[in-house]
Amino acid sequence: MSSHKKKSTPANCIIRIVKGVPGGDISPPTLDFTIKKDILCRMRDGIVLAVDLILPNGDGPFPVILERTPYDKNGSRNTGTEDYAKRGYAVVIQDVRGRFNSDGDFDPFRQEHQDGFDTINWIAEQDWCDGNIGMIGGSYSGQTQWYAAGGAPKTLKAIIPVEAPPGNLFMNEPMYGGAMILCTVEWASLLGRKSFQNTAFGDIYKEHRTYFDELNVEKAMKATGSQCHWWSEDWLNHPSLDAFWESCGYEQHWSKMTVPALNISGWWGLNFNGAPRNFVGMREQGATKEARDGQRLVIGPWPHWVNGSRTLSGQDFGPNAVTGLSSYNLKFFDHYLKGKTDNALQDDPRVHVFVVGANEWWEADTWPLPNTQPTPLYLHSEGNANSHRGDGTVSFDKPETDEPVDAYLSNPLDPVKSHWDIRDGPVDDRALTERPDILCYTSEVLTEAVDVVGDISAVLYASSSAKDCDWHVRLVDVHPEGTARFMCHGVLRARFRNGFDKNEVLTPNEITRFDIDMTATGIRFLPGHKIRIEIASSWFNRFDRNLQTGVENWMRDESEPVIATQKVFHDADHPSHIILPIIPAGSVRPLDEGLESGADKSSN
Repeated sequence: MSSHKKKSTPANCIIRIVKGVPGGDISPPTLDFTIKKDILCRMRDGIVLAVDLILPNGDGPFPVILERTPYDKNGSRNTGTEDYAKRGYAVVIQDVRGRFNSDGDFDPFRQEHQDGFDTINWIAEQDWCDGNIGMIGGSYSGQTQWYAAGGAPKTLKAIIPVEAPPGNLFMNEPMYGGAMILCTVEWASLLGRKSFQNTAFGDIYKEHRTYFDELNVEKAMKATGSQCHWWSEDWLNHPSLDAFWESCGYEQHWSKMTVPALNISGWWGLNFNGAPRNFVGMREQGATKEARDGQRLVIGPWPHWVNGSRTLSGQDFGPNAVTGLSSYNLKFFDHYLKGKTDNALQDDPRVHVFVVGANEWWEADTWPLPNTQPTPLYLHSEGNANSHRGDGTVSFDKPETDEPVDAYLSNPLDPVKSHWDIRDGPVDDRALTERPDILCYTSEVLTEAVDVVGDISAVLYASSSAKDCDWHVRLVDVHPEGTARFMCHGVLRARFRNGFDKNEVLTPNEITRFDIDMTATGIRFLPGHKIRIEIASSWFNRFDRNLQTGVENWMRDESEPVIATQKVFHDADHPSHIILPIIPAGSVRPLDEGLESGADKSSN
């Protein structure tokens, strides 16, 4: 691998090494509480939704923390929520419309705009509410916070969305890069009616299901044996980003939102990219200065369930991997809901990310991190990059010659098979890359550390003999003993190369540029390790397989699958590469070296 010279860092460096998210003074747990179940909350159309209320035994009214869930409010009442009540917060947990004890029909995403807004206004009218409301919850319950914030309710003062998907539903879930996350079928089967139809939610996304093997997602749902009207009557009729999917999103409402947010996620979370995307979007577009300045970001070495373990897939991230999120959450709510402006929240840097390899928490005030240098890493080979045993390489040197093309066959009936569990994290995929339909480009052994922290993207010059295909690109950390740890991934369904609202099939065998979002990562590639880029046209069963026929509604595609010849180009005129967000040496310093935490913060 060609040497990459890192530039010196200015003296005003503001990335600091810390032990974790910042602590501080928080409300003491001094109160007992009373639980009141199934209080009915009326929406504007007359439908009533059920809430449980955990009310402190003390002199009210109280600030309120709300969670809205499709997964049964009884399962959301745990030690964490009760801890809020002990500290003088009333806690409200609601079954969303059409789920469990709430009336109406469940219509994922679209219903949450108005219902979230109406619920907050209902809470504000109760005699136990002091007019200050926050929201909590993860995954879908993280999304419900952003939907509610889109209406800018005056009493919603702060939210803590954990693993919340982004507000563009083609950029994570149910579609990512235009390909469907296949376990969405399992989710729809489970949530098709009021209660779980087949299994407890805790068992979801753990194992391969036989219905995943169906050749399109319409057939897969039928094979589950479950009923789901919104899947069959709505979702399957909208194969591109149209007005229907726009109505399911919330990013278009950033400019109306007035709420500070503590965005929390894990590098390997199912919905990872929602947190940094919302942080940046709200910092740039939030409706008020308080909303823009009040955005915070925490990313740890975690899967979908954050802050639970220091180890994933056999990789140990050290004693600081699990950090004090509960205290940080309380500090955040105390500041915005109780007006405790003396708890130093305003002095804390906005961004806290864990860097794998270094096994360190870094804090800064911006994302991307200060001094980030987007740096192209180019693909090279002698035309035989197939499998990790091939001749594919990467370097920071741009191709200057007509390097030979790499090619493979993409067969939808024999997809790249890698069972995926959202609890896995940095899986070792060595066995997978024995396949000839995975191109591998591997660096030389590193002689110095390379810090890669931030957004990753790929520029791929490629062709297909088919009218449509998928391009999957993965970034991998190869350890000295050969372990190949998955770090991040991007996918693009070729028909959406010019926008998810454009259904444009390929001209077969025509070289085309594909710009692929690979979300982000935070890793120090250590000396002795190698950087690897993997390219394939399927990743099953995480994603549905593209039958490569080019039919308009790929969700209902009944055509015979097409076997395609895929070619990846990396010559002087077609320099395929990924863009690494490299943090130059000297940019990161211990907290006690020079500036104190928060003393040199950007005001933008």
